[in-house]
Amino acid sequence: MHGDFSRVIFDPARRFSAVLSQQGRVQLDAEINEQTAILLHYVRTLATDLMGPAAYPPEPDGLGGFGVDAFDGDTFTVAPGRMYVDGILCECDGTDYWEQPDGHLDPEHEDDRLPSGPFLVYLRVWERLVTAWEAPWIREVALGANGPDTTARSRVVWQVCALPLERDAPVPDMRSATRFLRDRVRGAFEPRGLLSAATGRPKHDGPGGAPAASPAAPVSSGYRGPENQLYRVEVHRGGGEGWATYKWSRENGCVVLPVRSVDGASVELETLGRDDKLGVDTGDVVELLDDASVCRGASDRYDEGCGRLYTVTKVDHAGFRVELDGEPREDPRHRTVGQVPRRRPFLRRWDHGTSGRDDGYTGDEMGLLLREGEWLTLEDGVQVRFHPGEDEPRNYRHGDYWLVPARVLTGDVEWPRSRQGQPLRRRPHGVPYHYAPLAYIDPRGGDDFRLVDLRVPLAHRR
Repeated sequence: MHGDFSRVIFDPARRFSAVLSQQGRVQLDAEINEQTAILLHYVRTLATDLMGPAAYPPEPDGLGGFGVDAFDGDTFTVAPGRMYVDGILCECDGTDYWEQPDGHLDPEHEDDRLPSGPFLVYLRVWERLVTAWEAPWIREVALGANGPDTTARSRVVWQVCALPLERDAPVPDMRSATRFLRDRVRGAFEPRGLLSAATGRPKHDGPGGAPAASPAAPVSSGYRGPENQLYRVEVHRGGGEGWATYKWSRENGCVVLPVRSVDGASVELETLGRDDKLGVDTGDVVELLDDASVCRGASDRYDEGCGRLYTVTKVDHAGFRVELDGEPREDPRHRTVGQVPRRRPFLRRWDHGTSGRDDGYTGDEMGLLLREGEWLTLEDGVQVRFHPGEDEPRNYRHGDYWLVPARVLTGDVEWPRSRQGQPLRRRPHGVPYHYAPLAYIDPRGGDDFRLVDLRVPLAHRR
Protein backbone atom coordinates (compact mmCIF):
# COMPACT_ATOMS: atom_id res chain seq x y z
CA MET A 1 0.00 0.00 0.00
CA HIS A 2 1.17 3.51 -0.82
CA GLY A 3 1.33 4.67 2.81
CA ASP A 4 3.83 6.92 4.55
CA PHE A 5 5.48 4.01 6.34
CA SER A 6 9.02 3.68 7.65
CA ARG A 7 9.01 0.02 6.54
CA VAL A 8 6.71 -3.02 6.38
CA ILE A 9 8.12 -5.90 8.41
CA PHE A 10 5.38 -8.53 8.84
CA ASP A 11 6.45 -11.94 7.56
CA PRO A 12 4.30 -14.99 8.42
CA ALA A 13 7.38 -17.21 8.13
CA ARG A 14 8.76 -15.66 11.34
CA ARG A 15 5.83 -17.15 13.33
CA PHE A 16 5.43 -14.10 15.58
CA SER A 17 2.19 -14.17 17.58
CA ALA A 18 2.22 -10.66 19.10
CA VAL A 19 4.11 -7.38 19.28
CA LEU A 20 4.91 -6.58 22.92
CA SER A 21 5.45 -2.99 24.04
CA GLN A 22 8.19 -2.25 26.59
CA GLN A 23 8.26 0.66 29.02
CA GLY A 24 10.21 3.74 28.07
CA ARG A 25 10.77 2.59 24.50
CA VAL A 26 10.16 4.40 21.23
CA GLN A 27 6.93 3.45 19.46
CA LEU A 28 7.34 2.93 15.71
CA ASP A 29 4.69 2.77 13.01
CA ALA A 30 6.14 -0.47 11.64
CA GLU A 31 5.66 -2.30 14.95
CA ILE A 32 2.08 -1.15 15.46
CA ASN A 33 1.24 -2.09 11.88
CA GLU A 34 2.89 -5.48 12.35
CA GLN A 35 0.58 -6.23 15.28
CA THR A 36 -2.42 -5.51 13.07
CA ALA A 37 -0.99 -7.73 10.33
CA ILE A 38 -0.34 -10.57 12.80
CA LEU A 39 -3.93 -10.46 14.04
CA LEU A 40 -5.41 -10.31 10.54
CA HIS A 41 -3.21 -13.22 9.41
CA TYR A 42 -4.40 -15.31 12.36
CA VAL A 43 -8.10 -14.50 11.97
CA ARG A 44 -8.17 -14.95 8.19
CA THR A 45 -6.18 -18.18 8.31
CA LEU A 46 -8.54 -19.55 10.95
CA ALA A 47 -11.59 -18.53 8.90
CA THR A 48 -10.17 -20.21 5.78
CA ASP A 49 -9.38 -23.42 7.67
CA LEU A 50 -12.92 -23.55 9.08
CA MET A 51 -14.92 -22.36 6.06
CA GLY A 52 -12.72 -23.13 3.08
CA PRO A 53 -11.44 -20.73 0.42
CA ALA A 54 -14.89 -19.18 -0.19
CA ALA A 55 -18.22 -19.59 1.60
CA TYR A 56 -21.31 -17.59 2.48
CA PRO A 57 -23.93 -17.77 5.26
CA PRO A 58 -27.24 -18.65 3.53
CA GLU A 59 -30.40 -16.65 4.17
CA PRO A 60 -33.60 -18.59 4.95
CA ASP A 61 -35.75 -16.34 2.75
CA GLY A 62 -33.33 -15.16 0.08
CA LEU A 63 -30.37 -15.88 -2.12
CA GLY A 64 -27.79 -15.06 0.53
CA GLY A 65 -24.59 -13.10 0.09
CA PHE A 66 -23.56 -12.32 -3.50
CA GLY A 67 -26.22 -14.53 -5.06
CA VAL A 68 -26.56 -13.86 -8.80
CA ASP A 69 -30.05 -13.52 -10.28
CA ALA A 70 -32.26 -11.71 -12.83
CA PHE A 71 -29.94 -11.92 -15.82
CA ASP A 72 -31.38 -10.08 -18.84
CA GLY A 73 -28.50 -10.22 -21.31
CA ASP A 74 -27.09 -6.85 -20.25
CA THR A 75 -26.85 -7.09 -16.47
CA PHE A 76 -27.76 -9.20 -13.45
CA THR A 77 -28.45 -8.53 -9.79
CA VAL A 78 -26.19 -9.36 -6.86
CA ALA A 79 -28.00 -10.21 -3.62
CA PRO A 80 -27.14 -8.54 -0.31
CA GLY A 81 -25.25 -10.46 2.35
CA ARG A 82 -21.77 -11.66 3.31
CA MET A 83 -19.12 -13.91 1.85
CA TYR A 84 -15.71 -14.95 3.15
CA VAL A 85 -12.97 -15.18 0.53
CA ASP A 86 -9.71 -16.62 1.85
CA GLY A 87 -10.96 -15.50 5.27
CA ILE A 88 -11.61 -11.91 4.15
CA LEU A 89 -15.08 -10.63 5.02
CA CYS A 90 -16.89 -9.16 1.99
CA GLU A 91 -20.23 -7.41 2.49
CA CYS A 92 -22.77 -6.47 -0.17
CA ASP A 93 -25.80 -4.21 0.29
CA GLY A 94 -27.39 -5.45 -2.92
CA THR A 95 -26.57 -4.12 -6.37
CA ASP A 96 -26.43 -5.06 -10.03
CA TYR A 97 -23.48 -5.70 -12.30
CA TRP A 98 -23.15 -2.14 -13.61
CA GLU A 99 -23.76 -0.37 -10.30
CA GLN A 100 -21.39 -2.30 -8.03
CA PRO A 101 -19.65 0.27 -5.78
CA ASP A 102 -16.03 -0.47 -6.69
CA GLY A 103 -16.52 -1.68 -10.25
CA HIS A 104 -16.57 1.68 -12.03
CA LEU A 105 -17.62 -0.09 -15.21
CA ASP A 106 -18.17 1.73 -18.50
CA PRO A 107 -20.84 0.53 -20.98
CA GLU A 108 -18.79 2.11 -23.77
CA HIS A 109 -15.89 -0.20 -23.02
CA GLU A 110 -16.32 -3.53 -24.80
CA ASP A 111 -14.42 -5.55 -22.20
CA ASP A 112 -16.87 -4.40 -19.49
CA ARG A 113 -19.94 -5.72 -21.29
CA LEU A 114 -21.21 -9.16 -20.42
CA PRO A 115 -20.32 -11.92 -22.94
CA SER A 116 -22.91 -13.12 -25.42
CA GLY A 117 -21.90 -16.74 -24.81
CA PRO A 118 -21.49 -18.72 -21.57
CA PHE A 119 -19.43 -17.09 -18.84
CA LEU A 120 -18.33 -17.51 -15.24
CA VAL A 121 -19.27 -14.83 -12.72
CA TYR A 122 -16.61 -14.50 -10.05
CA LEU A 123 -15.57 -12.24 -7.20
CA ARG A 124 -12.18 -10.52 -7.11
CA VAL A 125 -11.14 -9.26 -3.66
CA TRP A 126 -8.22 -7.05 -2.65
CA GLU A 127 -7.38 -4.24 -0.24
CA ARG A 128 -6.49 -0.63 -0.93
CA LEU A 129 -5.13 2.17 1.21
CA VAL A 130 -7.57 4.98 1.99
CA THR A 131 -6.23 8.32 3.25
CA ALA A 132 -7.92 11.42 4.63
CA TRP A 133 -8.22 12.76 1.10
CA GLU A 134 -10.34 9.83 -0.12
CA ALA A 135 -12.22 9.67 3.22
CA PRO A 136 -12.28 13.16 4.83
CA TRP A 137 -13.95 11.89 8.01
CA ILE A 138 -10.64 10.25 8.96
CA ARG A 139 -9.09 13.67 9.62
CA GLU A 140 -9.52 15.20 13.08
CA VAL A 141 -10.92 18.70 12.49
CA ALA A 142 -9.75 19.80 15.93
CA LEU A 143 -6.21 19.85 14.51
CA GLY A 144 -7.21 22.74 12.25
CA ALA A 145 -8.43 23.23 8.70
CA ASN A 146 -4.89 22.79 7.39
CA GLY A 147 -3.80 20.41 10.11
CA PRO A 148 -1.87 17.22 9.48
CA ASP A 149 -3.45 13.93 8.60
CA THR A 150 -2.83 11.15 11.08
CA THR A 151 -3.71 7.56 10.27
CA ALA A 152 -4.89 5.84 7.11
CA ARG A 153 -7.26 2.93 6.56
CA SER A 154 -7.14 -0.39 4.74
CA ARG A 155 -10.37 -1.06 2.86
CA VAL A 156 -11.64 -4.34 1.43
CA VAL A 157 -12.58 -3.95 -2.23
CA TRP A 158 -14.70 -6.55 -4.01
CA GLN A 159 -15.51 -6.59 -7.71
CA VAL A 160 -17.93 -8.86 -9.58
CA CYS A 161 -16.31 -9.94 -12.85
CA ALA A 162 -17.23 -12.06 -15.88
CA LEU A 163 -14.94 -14.65 -17.48
CA PRO A 164 -15.97 -15.77 -21.00
CA LEU A 165 -16.02 -19.54 -21.54
CA GLU A 166 -15.96 -21.71 -24.63
CA ARG A 167 -19.35 -22.88 -25.82
CA ASP A 168 -18.40 -26.56 -25.56
CA ALA A 169 -16.54 -26.22 -22.25
CA PRO A 170 -17.81 -28.40 -19.38
CA VAL A 171 -20.07 -26.63 -16.89
CA PRO A 172 -18.14 -26.08 -13.63
CA ASP A 173 -19.65 -27.12 -10.31
CA MET A 174 -18.96 -26.08 -6.71
CA ARG A 175 -15.95 -28.35 -6.40
CA SER A 176 -14.28 -27.60 -9.71
CA ALA A 177 -15.06 -23.88 -10.04
CA THR A 178 -12.44 -22.72 -7.53
CA ARG A 179 -9.72 -24.77 -9.20
CA PHE A 180 -10.91 -23.58 -12.61
CA LEU A 181 -10.64 -19.94 -11.50
CA ARG A 182 -7.19 -20.51 -10.06
CA ASP A 183 -5.91 -21.99 -13.30
CA ARG A 184 -7.59 -19.57 -15.73
CA VAL A 185 -7.25 -16.26 -13.88
CA ARG A 186 -4.59 -16.40 -11.20
CA GLY A 187 -2.51 -18.91 -13.13
CA ALA A 188 -2.36 -16.56 -16.13
CA PHE A 189 0.17 -14.44 -14.24
CA GLU A 190 2.54 -17.30 -13.43
CA PRO A 191 5.46 -17.50 -13.26
CA ARG A 192 5.48 -14.19 -11.39
CA GLY A 193 8.31 -11.70 -11.62
CA LEU A 194 11.21 -12.00 -9.18
CA LEU A 195 13.32 -9.12 -7.90
CA SER A 196 16.36 -8.68 -5.70
CA ALA A 197 17.80 -5.45 -4.27
CA ALA A 198 21.24 -4.37 -3.11
CA THR A 199 23.56 -1.39 -2.86
CA GLY A 200 26.18 -1.37 -5.57
CA ARG A 201 26.53 -4.61 -7.53
CA PRO A 202 27.30 -7.82 -5.61
CA LYS A 203 30.55 -9.44 -6.74
CA HIS A 204 28.87 -12.80 -7.33
CA ASP A 205 25.18 -13.00 -7.99
CA GLY A 206 24.87 -15.49 -10.84
CA PRO A 207 24.00 -19.20 -10.59
CA GLY A 208 26.40 -21.00 -8.30
CA GLY A 209 28.09 -17.75 -7.31
CA ALA A 210 29.40 -17.07 -10.82
CA PRO A 211 29.76 -13.42 -11.83
CA ALA A 212 26.63 -12.12 -13.53
CA ALA A 213 26.63 -10.07 -16.71
CA SER A 214 25.75 -6.66 -15.27
CA PRO A 215 26.87 -3.05 -15.50
CA ALA A 216 29.95 -2.14 -13.53
CA ALA A 217 29.46 -1.38 -9.84
CA PRO A 218 29.26 2.28 -8.84
CA VAL A 219 32.51 3.93 -7.83
CA SER A 220 31.22 4.23 -4.27
CA SER A 221 29.25 1.21 -3.10
CA GLY A 222 26.65 1.42 -0.35
CA TYR A 223 23.62 3.60 0.19
CA ARG A 224 24.65 7.23 -0.18
CA GLY A 225 21.33 8.96 0.46
CA PRO A 226 21.06 11.62 3.18
CA GLU A 227 17.85 10.16 4.70
CA ASN A 228 16.24 6.84 5.49
CA GLN A 229 13.86 5.87 2.69
CA LEU A 230 11.34 3.20 1.78
CA TYR A 231 11.80 2.60 -1.95
CA ARG A 232 8.89 1.20 -3.89
CA VAL A 233 9.50 -0.49 -7.26
CA GLU A 234 6.16 -1.00 -9.03
CA VAL A 235 5.16 -2.49 -12.36
CA HIS A 236 3.35 0.10 -14.46
CA ARG A 237 2.58 -1.63 -17.75
CA GLY A 238 2.12 -5.35 -17.31
CA GLY A 239 3.39 -8.10 -19.59
CA GLY A 240 6.74 -9.74 -20.26
CA GLU A 241 10.24 -8.38 -20.62
CA GLY A 242 10.52 -6.01 -23.55
CA TRP A 243 6.99 -4.72 -23.01
CA ALA A 244 6.49 -4.37 -19.26
CA THR A 245 7.59 -1.12 -17.62
CA TYR A 246 8.21 -0.05 -14.05
CA LYS A 247 8.34 3.09 -11.93
CA TRP A 248 9.81 3.79 -8.52
CA SER A 249 9.43 6.09 -5.54
CA ARG A 250 11.71 6.81 -2.62
CA GLU A 251 8.64 7.56 -0.46
CA ASN A 252 6.66 4.35 -1.11
CA GLY A 253 4.55 6.33 -3.57
CA CYS A 254 2.86 8.18 -0.69
CA VAL A 255 3.37 11.71 -2.06
CA VAL A 256 -0.12 12.53 -3.33
CA LEU A 257 -1.53 15.95 -4.19
CA PRO A 258 -5.33 16.35 -4.18
CA VAL A 259 -6.72 17.76 -7.43
CA ARG A 260 -9.31 20.54 -7.56
CA SER A 261 -9.81 20.61 -11.32
CA VAL A 262 -8.25 19.55 -14.62
CA ASP A 263 -8.33 21.84 -17.66
CA GLY A 264 -6.46 20.24 -20.53
CA ALA A 265 -2.86 19.87 -19.42
CA SER A 266 -3.34 22.32 -16.53
CA VAL A 267 -4.10 20.84 -13.11
CA GLU A 268 -5.21 22.91 -10.11
CA LEU A 269 -4.22 21.35 -6.78
CA GLU A 270 -5.38 21.70 -3.20
CA THR A 271 -1.73 21.98 -2.16
CA LEU A 272 1.72 21.75 -3.70
CA GLY A 273 2.90 19.56 -0.83
CA ARG A 274 3.93 19.86 2.79
CA ASP A 275 7.49 20.88 1.92
CA ASP A 276 10.12 20.63 -0.82
CA LYS A 277 10.70 16.96 0.00
CA LEU A 278 7.05 15.94 -0.12
CA GLY A 279 5.85 18.26 -2.86
CA VAL A 280 6.04 18.60 -6.61
CA ASP A 281 8.46 20.52 -8.81
CA THR A 282 9.34 20.98 -12.46
CA GLY A 283 10.69 17.77 -13.97
CA ASP A 284 8.83 15.47 -11.57
CA VAL A 285 6.97 12.46 -12.94
CA VAL A 286 3.34 12.24 -11.79
CA GLU A 287 0.35 9.97 -12.34
CA LEU A 288 -3.22 11.30 -12.50
CA LEU A 289 -5.55 8.98 -10.58
CA ASP A 290 -8.91 8.83 -8.84
CA ASP A 291 -11.11 6.23 -7.15
CA ALA A 292 -12.27 4.84 -10.48
CA SER A 293 -8.83 4.49 -12.07
CA VAL A 294 -7.38 2.90 -8.92
CA CYS A 295 -10.15 0.31 -8.85
CA ARG A 296 -9.95 -0.30 -12.60
CA GLY A 297 -6.24 -0.90 -12.20
CA ALA A 298 -7.04 -4.12 -10.32
CA SER A 299 -7.69 -5.93 -13.59
CA ASP A 300 -7.09 -9.53 -14.56
CA ARG A 301 -5.77 -8.35 -17.92
CA TYR A 302 -2.19 -7.33 -18.67
CA ASP A 303 -3.17 -4.29 -20.72
CA GLU A 304 -5.64 -2.72 -18.28
CA GLY A 305 -5.13 -0.14 -15.57
CA CYS A 306 -2.01 1.67 -16.72
CA GLY A 307 -2.66 5.23 -17.77
CA ARG A 308 0.19 7.38 -19.02
CA LEU A 309 2.71 9.08 -16.76
CA TYR A 310 3.18 12.83 -17.04
CA THR A 311 6.12 15.16 -16.52
CA VAL A 312 5.54 18.47 -14.73
CA THR A 313 6.70 21.26 -17.06
CA LYS A 314 5.69 24.29 -14.99
CA VAL A 315 4.62 25.08 -11.43
CA ASP A 316 2.49 28.10 -10.49
CA HIS A 317 3.06 28.39 -6.74
CA ALA A 318 0.66 31.29 -6.27
CA GLY A 319 -2.20 29.57 -8.11
CA PHE A 320 -1.51 26.02 -6.83
CA ARG A 321 -1.39 24.89 -10.43
CA VAL A 322 0.94 22.64 -12.42
CA GLU A 323 1.29 22.17 -16.16
CA LEU A 324 1.77 18.66 -17.52
CA ASP A 325 3.46 17.59 -20.74
CA GLY A 326 0.19 16.25 -22.16
CA GLU A 327 -3.57 16.04 -21.70
CA PRO A 328 -5.38 12.99 -20.32
CA ARG A 329 -5.69 10.55 -23.21
CA GLU A 330 -8.97 10.29 -25.08
CA ASP A 331 -9.91 6.80 -23.99
CA PRO A 332 -13.06 5.62 -22.21
CA ARG A 333 -10.87 4.31 -19.38
CA HIS A 334 -8.94 7.53 -18.75
CA ARG A 335 -10.70 10.50 -20.31
CA THR A 336 -12.75 11.28 -17.17
CA VAL A 337 -9.89 10.96 -14.67
CA GLY A 338 -9.75 14.19 -12.69
CA GLN A 339 -13.07 15.44 -14.12
CA VAL A 340 -15.39 13.99 -11.45
CA PRO A 341 -14.81 15.58 -8.00
CA ARG A 342 -16.74 12.87 -6.12
CA ARG A 343 -14.10 10.34 -7.28
CA ARG A 344 -11.43 12.27 -5.34
CA PRO A 345 -8.79 12.80 -8.06
CA PHE A 346 -5.13 13.25 -7.12
CA LEU A 347 -1.61 13.33 -8.52
CA ARG A 348 0.83 10.69 -7.30
CA ARG A 349 4.51 11.57 -7.60
CA TRP A 350 7.10 9.08 -8.79
CA ASP A 351 10.84 9.69 -8.53
CA HIS A 352 12.31 8.24 -11.73
CA GLY A 353 12.35 11.66 -13.38
CA THR A 354 15.36 13.82 -14.15
CA SER A 355 16.13 14.65 -10.52
CA GLY A 356 18.28 12.26 -8.53
CA ARG A 357 18.96 9.61 -11.20
CA ASP A 358 22.46 8.21 -11.54
CA ASP A 359 22.17 7.18 -15.20
CA GLY A 360 20.23 10.14 -16.61
CA TYR A 361 17.55 7.94 -18.18
CA THR A 362 14.03 9.33 -17.75
CA GLY A 363 12.01 6.74 -19.61
CA ASP A 364 8.81 7.78 -21.39
CA GLU A 365 5.13 8.24 -20.68
CA MET A 366 4.72 4.53 -19.85
CA GLY A 367 7.61 4.33 -17.38
CA LEU A 368 11.02 2.67 -17.49
CA LEU A 369 11.45 -0.37 -19.71
CA LEU A 370 11.82 -3.46 -17.55
CA ARG A 371 15.06 -5.31 -18.33
CA GLU A 372 15.83 -8.69 -16.80
CA GLY A 373 19.19 -10.15 -15.79
CA GLU A 374 21.02 -6.90 -15.02
CA TRP A 375 21.32 -4.53 -12.10
CA LEU A 376 19.26 -1.37 -12.64
CA THR A 377 20.18 1.77 -10.73
CA LEU A 378 17.54 3.72 -8.84
CA GLU A 379 19.61 6.36 -7.05
CA ASP A 380 22.26 6.86 -4.34
CA GLY A 381 23.70 3.37 -4.82
CA VAL A 382 20.36 1.50 -4.59
CA GLN A 383 20.01 -1.10 -7.34
CA VAL A 384 17.42 -3.72 -8.24
CA ARG A 385 17.46 -6.72 -10.53
CA PHE A 386 14.55 -8.45 -12.28
CA HIS A 387 15.37 -12.13 -12.74
CA PRO A 388 14.59 -13.98 -15.99
CA GLY A 389 12.58 -17.19 -15.94
CA GLU A 390 14.41 -20.48 -16.09
CA ASP A 391 11.95 -22.44 -18.26
CA GLU A 392 9.42 -19.84 -19.41
CA PRO A 393 9.16 -16.03 -19.46
CA ARG A 394 8.21 -14.15 -16.33
CA ASN A 395 4.85 -12.36 -16.17
CA TYR A 396 4.60 -8.91 -14.64
CA ARG A 397 1.20 -7.65 -13.53
CA HIS A 398 0.25 -3.98 -13.38
CA GLY A 399 0.52 -2.92 -9.74
CA ASP A 400 2.99 -5.63 -8.64
CA TYR A 401 5.43 -3.98 -6.24
CA TRP A 402 8.45 -4.57 -4.04
CA LEU A 403 9.50 -2.51 -0.98
CA VAL A 404 13.19 -1.77 -0.32
CA PRO A 405 14.04 0.05 2.95
CA ALA A 406 17.32 1.99 2.78
CA ARG A 407 19.10 3.08 5.98
CA VAL A 408 21.73 5.78 6.44
CA LEU A 409 23.28 4.23 9.56
CA THR A 410 24.19 0.97 7.85
CA GLY A 411 24.69 2.45 4.39
CA ASP A 412 22.69 -0.46 3.02
CA VAL A 413 19.23 -1.69 2.10
CA GLU A 414 17.25 -4.15 4.20
CA TRP A 415 16.82 -7.18 1.95
CA PRO A 416 16.99 -10.92 2.73
CA ARG A 417 20.32 -12.50 1.87
CA SER A 418 21.73 -15.99 1.49
CA ARG A 419 24.34 -17.44 3.83
CA GLN A 420 26.95 -16.17 1.40
CA GLY A 421 25.54 -12.66 1.71
CA GLN A 422 23.93 -12.49 -1.74
CA PRO A 423 20.50 -10.84 -2.14
CA LEU A 424 17.71 -13.37 -2.56
CA ARG A 425 15.03 -13.31 -5.24
CA ARG A 426 11.56 -12.39 -4.02
CA ARG A 427 8.08 -12.48 -5.51
CA PRO A 428 6.11 -9.22 -5.39
CA HIS A 429 5.16 -8.01 -1.93
CA GLY A 430 1.71 -7.19 -3.33
CA VAL A 431 -0.96 -6.64 -4.43
CA PRO A 432 -2.54 -9.96 -3.29
CA TYR A 433 -5.80 -10.76 -5.09
CA HIS A 434 -8.33 -13.34 -3.91
CA TYR A 435 -11.00 -15.06 -5.98
CA ALA A 436 -14.32 -16.83 -5.47
CA PRO A 437 -16.73 -18.31 -8.07
CA LEU A 438 -20.32 -17.04 -7.89
CA ALA A 439 -22.29 -18.44 -10.83
CA TYR A 440 -22.27 -19.92 -14.32
CA ILE A 441 -24.53 -18.21 -16.87
CA ASP A 442 -25.34 -19.51 -20.34
CA PRO A 443 -27.47 -17.05 -22.40
CA ARG A 444 -29.87 -18.85 -24.75
CA GLY A 445 -31.45 -15.90 -26.52
CA GLY A 446 -34.03 -13.39 -25.35
CA ASP A 447 -34.86 -13.82 -21.66
CA ASP A 448 -33.93 -17.50 -21.69
CA PHE A 449 -30.72 -18.47 -19.89
CA ARG A 450 -29.22 -21.15 -17.71
CA LEU A 451 -27.81 -20.16 -14.33
CA VAL A 452 -25.84 -22.45 -12.00
CA ASP A 453 -25.06 -21.21 -8.48
CA LEU A 454 -21.40 -21.98 -7.68
CA ARG A 455 -21.24 -20.55 -4.17
CA VAL A 456 -20.58 -22.82 -1.20
CA PRO A 457 -22.96 -22.26 1.74
CA LEU A 458 -21.51 -22.59 5.22
CA ALA A 459 -23.98 -25.31 6.13
CA HIS A 460 -22.48 -27.54 3.42
CA ARG A 461 -18.92 -27.35 4.71
CA ARG A 462 -17.58 -30.59 6.15
